[in-house]
Amino acid sequence: MKTTILIADDHPIFLKGLKEVIESEPAYEVIYAAKNGMEALAIARTQLPMVTILDIDMPEMNGLAAAEELIKFVPDANVILLTMHKAKDTFLRALEIGVAGYVLKENAVVDIIQAIEAVISGNSYISPEMSSFLLNQRRTNRNPTTEDLLRTLTPSELKILRLVGSYKSTKAIAEELFISEKTVSNHRMNILRKLNLTGKNSLLRFAIEQR
Repeated sequence: MKTTILIADDHPIFLKGLKEVIESEPAYEVIYAAKNGMEALAIARTQLPMVTILDIDMPEMNGLAAAEELIKFVPDANVILLTMHKAKDTFLRALEIGVAGYVLKENAVVDIIQAIEAVISGNSYISPEMSSFLLNQRRTNRNPTTEDLLRTLTPSELKILRLVGSYKSTKAIAEELFISEKTVSNHRMNILRKLNLTGKNSLLRFAIEQR
């Protein structure tokens, strides 16, 4: 069975090129190419593609809004956002609503297949250039309450939190620390509890904000 994919972008040439890149992989099938966010949302809610790829800047309904509505309707939807802008606030909002992938359009041809592979495997994907941009930004105005919460973490939990903030998957963290994936998952659950975090991607979002 092929992985069904919906793509949406208001630029016809980019949309056509993206479709060709995706379908160069025999296992992937683009079942619909939408031209705006409203159309994409309507099709995604009826066709239920395995992966939905949305440009953020689209008419009628932007990709972020469409992603939020889709995830409300299908909580486990695999959504990848495309963007031309390295905006931290938009990125963090995307994580907050449960977006699984975040790809810069300038690198979409190179990154999109890796992004699809990641999200259908239950992982997150962020364009390397976007990751570098976020990691290089200096964080300011640390919240004292956050400091207090961080002090409740053990050295092992702090190490895992730092690795999460470096976009490491549970498997990658386990391999780097020479522990089992189950142990990493248990640590992650304890960190979420201690930091009072809830919701999809909340730990990744917190870890990025604390860098």
